[in-house]
Amino acid sequence: MDIIQVVINEQAHTVPRNSSLAQIIEQLSLPEMGCVFAINNSVVPRSEWSSTHINDGDAISLFQAIAGG
Repeated sequence: MDIIQVVINEQAHTVPRNSSLAQIIEQLSLPEMGCVFAINNSVVPRSEWSSTHINDGDAISLFQAIAGG
């Protein structure tokens, strides 16, 4: 299997080449509810997680919404 390296919240991970964001979220058991993902500082809408493919060296940021005021 061909793998690539990505950085998720400043931690390096190896994932299969041609993985979608949705597949990486599932593979790494990342939280989904109330979360926003950005790839190279561009937010990816939840509706595009399955169609957004990750490239070698991409930086993925995970933000969790926090209620408060």
